[in-house]
Amino acid sequence: MLHFDSDTYQASFAGAAVQLLPKEFVLLRYLYEHAGRSFSREQLLDAVWPDEAPVDRTVDDHIYRLRKKLAPWRHFVQIETIRGQGYKLIRQAPAQPESPLLKDEQFAADMRRMLARYHGLGMGAAMELLLKHRDTLSLPKDPDYEAYLRFIRGDFEGLLRAGGISHEQKLAYAAFIHASIQMDAKASLRYFESLLAKGKSLTREWRNDLQLSMISLCLEAGWPDRAQEALEAVRPDIAELDSPSFTAIFRIKEMLFRLQIGQTETAAILLRENEGLLERHPMMRERGALLVSKAIFLYRQGQIPPARRALDDGMETTRQTLFVPHLLASLKTILQFLGTHPIDETYRLNYRRQWDQLAATYRFDSLRAHTERLLDQNL
Repeated sequence: MLHFDSDTYQASFAGAAVQLLPKEFVLLRYLYEHAGRSFSREQLLDAVWPDEAPVDRTVDDHIYRLRKKLAPWRHFVQIETIRGQGYKLIRQAPAQPESPLLKDEQFAADMRRMLARYHGLGMGAAMELLLKHRDTLSLPKDPDYEAYLRFIRGDFEGLLRAGGISHEQKLAYAAFIHASIQMDAKASLRYFESLLAKGKSLTREWRNDLQLSMISLCLEAGWPDRAQEALEAVRPDIAELDSPSFTAIFRIKEMLFRLQIGQTETAAILLRENEGLLERHPMMRERGALLVSKAIFLYRQGQIPPARRALDDGMETTRQTLFVPHLLASLKTILQFLGTHPIDETYRLNYRRQWDQLAATYRFDSLRAHTERLLDQNL
């Protein structure tokens, strides 16, 4: 892999280094860290020259010079032109002899348990690091986890185009993506209902995830009765699973439901129970979501400064997990609340700007059209 030295503006590989100009260095590192993703010239200008006003050909000129400097390494790293869009960096893994560990069933089982543990704790960076170095570490291929990794790091277009997972799983991912990137809860609800009605081959965990998301969508749509139906439908499964992660998520959903129907004392009890659960089981992803829901609880009590602190802590915790869909879900939750309860316009505008930045980075408009086309054709 390429190594970047921010002090010298050098990129190195296998003992050889190339000297880059400062903006060439930033551009190459940005493309390398987002390998496989296409970027328009405007997106690259925003990422590399955010506070400048470069001329129209700035990106093209820098790409031209980078290609010349990277020519000796073209066997494993290339910058491609995507017609009508912009540029994309492609990384090719060097060929390696097959490791005997790939045929070791016990090793494969151990690795699956470790990935599942990282997943349960919300440690997206650890999952990505392991799978990024899968060949070096002789990790067995797992199409389901590779698809999930694409999902959590926000490679939504790559996930929707990728193979290796079942048709119904891809439709479920498309529904989750659709619900994550737009504010019209009713538009997403119909897809979740269709999947639950038709997706009989989905695992229990998938169905539980769909049902839990439906609770949030019903609350966002202003349908507390339907939210309660969804809560009661999934409650027995959550209790039977006895999973700290699913339990924490379920309690967050129920707490927000109780707040919406005015049962503040019950919501406070659920909040305290969840705080105790996450002290015993420190899961970062669930902790981030809990802090955002706690912020809503505090806002409803008129406690603006504590609500802001909880919200900032929750969003920062979620960012650290590198779970992009959960970051989007938390942003949606707080924007929906502050949009209907105008009690902190300063923070609403602040988080709306963050949403707009993510919308540009992940191309929400294009993604929405892609997911709706896929779901409408198959549900």
